Amino acid sequence: MVERTIEAGSKKEAASPLRIGRRREVARKVFLQVHRTIGLFAGAVFVLVGLSGAVLAFRENIDELLNASIMRVDTPTQTFYRSPDEILGAALAAMPTDGKAERLTMPRHPESAAAITYMVETDDLETDVYQMFVDPYTAKVKGERLYLGRGSVFSQPFIPFLMNFHWTLLLGVNNAYVLGSIAIIVFISLLVGLYLWFQVTGDWRLGLKIKWGASAERLAFDVHRSVGIYCAAILLVMLFTGVAMIFKPATQSVTSLFSPVHPNVDYGKSTPLPGHSPIGVGAAVAAADKIFPDGRLHWILLPSAPSGVYIVGKQSDDEPNRTKTSRNVSVDQYSGELLQVQDRNGFTAGEKFLEWLFPLHSGEAFGAIGRSVVLAIGLTPLVLYVTGFLRWRQKRRARRRA
Repeated sequence: MVERTIEAGSKKEAASPLRIGRRREVARKVFLQVHRTIGLFAGAVFVLVGLSGAVLAFRENIDELLNASIMRVDTPTQTFYRSPDEILGAALAAMPTDGKAERLTMPRHPESAAAITYMVETDDLETDVYQMFVDPYTAKVKGERLYLGRGSVFSQPFIPFLMNFHWTLLLGVNNAYVLGSIAIIVFISLLVGLYLWFQVTGDWRLGLKIKWGASAERLAFDVHRSVGIYCAAILLVMLFTGVAMIFKPATQSVTSLFSPVHPNVDYGKSTPLPGHSPIGVGAAVAAADKIFPDGRLHWILLPSAPSGVYIVGKQSDDEPNRTKTSRNVSVDQYSGELLQVQDRNGFTAGEKFLEWLFPLHSGEAFGAIGRSVVLAIGLTPLVLYVTGFLRWRQKRRARRRA
């Protein structure tokens, strides 16, 4: 009796590893099917988004290169800018009478023009958005372009159009959640791919190598596996930051559970003064300089109504975001009184986390090196898709032959 009990126990012990192995094999097949299905369908969209992101890594340089005649200027010997009042005044003089200036963005480097964004309401109650470029050294208009016309994204220049596609798939801002949902699915597929890589038996170091002299089947497998594991961390960061920005309200709510996140800054309203004309942009900048004496003048948001305010942004050298600034001052357009201040130095940990999302996603937080990494990573989905598709087709043919 005792011998039978011992024998039964030994059989259970022997069978247990076998059952575990079978379960792992079943789980691997399921995960492999999930990874393959997501890759074939959602992966195709991911390829296009990745390629557009690769181009957008150097979006400002490309935009200026494609529109050099209006966006680039010659640097004179005496390198000093004309005043913001002169630059804006030149644009206002060339602007149509029904144009409404919205902002003045200062040059991002010595060879670029200042940009004035203005809007024109059309007869069909739509709004055309234009950009006018002014030489900051001579205060002369270089030219203008239609940025967005009559609600159609296809009227946009190449880089703005590509940005629209990258964020919304041209479905509109209200439907950006479609791309966000696809990104979540791809994020899951990438995690599944990591699981499959770690489940490889034998020497794990083989999963990091590419056997270039092998057959086409083995080469496609090695490239897919190696590129995926080497780029997985950055791809996960890119996907995470993209999803976090698309679902921004949800991201803010979750972040506030760990660190306070204050509401968007209320920049206040101007108080009209009888007999007083609005102050110029130069006076508004001078008022903001009292709060932020350092940093580069990045932009001046212009009052959009009699109660509107000037919002002056001074960008510091240590800001991760180079596209916009989080050091802004609102100024009463009549009295020049300072109304509200946004200073990133007072951000909570949660607000700093939110501030870093876009700079990490675009790579601009780390300068040219970061942008170059984003450019390379943007090509990775194409490599993974092509090699994954080849591997899938090879297996399919093998099953048919069998």
